[in-house]
Order: sequence, then C-alpha cells, then structure tokens
Amino acid sequence: MKKLNKILSATTLALALAAGVSSAHADISTSGNFNADGYAVLGFNTVGGVVDIQFGGGYGDATFSLFNAAGAHLVSNDDSNGSLNPRLTQFLSAGNYSLLVSYCCQSIYGYAQNNGGSFTNTDGYNSGSYVLGGSGTLAGMEAYLDAQNSYSADSASYRLTITNATPGTAIPEPASLALAALGLAGLGITRRKRA
Repeated sequence: MKKLNKILSATTLALALAAGVSSAHADISTSGNFNADGYAVLGFNTVGGVVDIQFGGGYGDATFSLFNAAGAHLVSNDDSNGSLNPRLTQFLSAGNYSLLVSYCCQSIYGYAQNNGGSFTNTDGYNSGSYVLGGSGTLAGMEAYLDAQNSYSADSASYRLTITNATPGTAIPEPASLALAALGLAGLGITRRKRA
C-alpha cells in the first residue's frame, strides 16, 4: 500500500507541476489601431523560451520591432515566409519586452538598419527581411516614426498573437519618465511638516 501511495503521490505531483507550467505559458491575442504617426507599442512578459509573434491581419504591409526591458532594439521584421505579413520567432529570456507594430518600411530600414542593425534573411526560425541588433532604442524608433509621413498608415488596424507570453506594460518613453520624476520631486518639495 505504501508503494502505491508513493506512486500516486509522484503522479499527482507531476500533474500539478505540468498544470503549473502550462498556465505560465499563455498566449496573447490582441488587436488595435496605429496612432497618428503610424505605429502602436505593446508590452508583454514571458517566463522564457520560444516566443512566436504572428500578424493576423489589418494593415497590408506591417512591420514588427522587438525591444528588451532596457529599450534596446533586438530584431525587426518586414516580410516573412513569402508574404507581406511580419512574423518574429525568438528564444527570449524571462522578462518584459516591447513590440512596436508599424508600417513598411520606415521602422526596419529607415531606423533599425540605419542605427547599426545587421540585415539578414532569417530570425533563426522564419525566412524574410530581418534586421538584428544595432544601437537603436524604442524611444529612438518612436521619435523617428513621429517625424515621418506615415503614408496613410495612421489609424490602420492590426491583429496579432504572441505565444508563450502574458500582457505587460510597454517600456515608457523618456518624456513620461521625466514627467514622473518631476512629479515625484515636486511631492518632496511641497510637503511640509506639521507643527
């Protein structure tokens, strides 16, 4: 009987662990519209592993750009797997990431490649037009796109899925961080002691 209880306990533990792991590996399905400058920024978290980002519809020639928690550019994609739709598949460490969804081709060639990113025809999983690394940042790409003519991509829709991820907060742009710092500093200055 003791042996049977040990087997049942081990099986129960294995099932509980499997259930816990599978719930941590969620998927995100989302949709929205580009802002007036022709892009949207989405934040997500992952527990680590392969993360797959697929465009599901909307603007006819979209792009993806992925940034880490520090705002550094990791990879951008224009066309993938023989279509005009972007797709990124990456092995990512656990953490927070930001995805900039935009229109062809300002973000990938106008910004990512011009900031030292290297062009390649694969992200390691898919084929297409990819730019890896470089010195670009999320704030820099947003500023670059803000200054461009969005070619009527403003308010265009997008639909996408991100596997092995949960919704997160996009990395704030420097202006928001500066305003928050001023607000906190202001709280410290205006506070008075009661007698």
